[in-house]
Amino acid sequence: MPSGDALRVWFPEMVEALTSAWSAATDWNELADLCSRLTELRDRIRSSRGMEPPLMTCPTCGSVSRAVLKDVSISSALFALRKAEVLSDAEFERLDRDWKKHRATQGLDAFGRKKPGAARGTSDSAACC
Repeated sequence: MPSGDALRVWFPEMVEALTSAWSAATDWNELADLCSRLTELRDRIRSSRGMEPPLMTCPTCGSVSRAVLKDVSISSALFALRKAEVLSDAEFERLDRDWKKHRATQGLDAFGRKKPGAARGTSDSAACC
């Protein structure tokens, strides 16, 4: 495995899949579905190469465990499209702004899914202790 691959988030195969599936007509639901497929692709790539998530230390109790890799978010996909020069800076800024508005008005999470009703006293981060 090449140096640094264990910490890699975007593999070339993922960027290729994203850029080939992207079009200016892609709507937010389609992009959310694409992000889910990219997450699955990333997980298959990591598994086929024997890559485990990085080790993390809990700041509270000091226990060491494997990190949980988050899914590919819509914002992450937009950043990847800009980095791959599929989107100009102006297109990226417009789409990022539009995504934030759409996300807020529709009650979506970063991945384009409906946010579950948050119960009182719960937090987004999982504590180990």
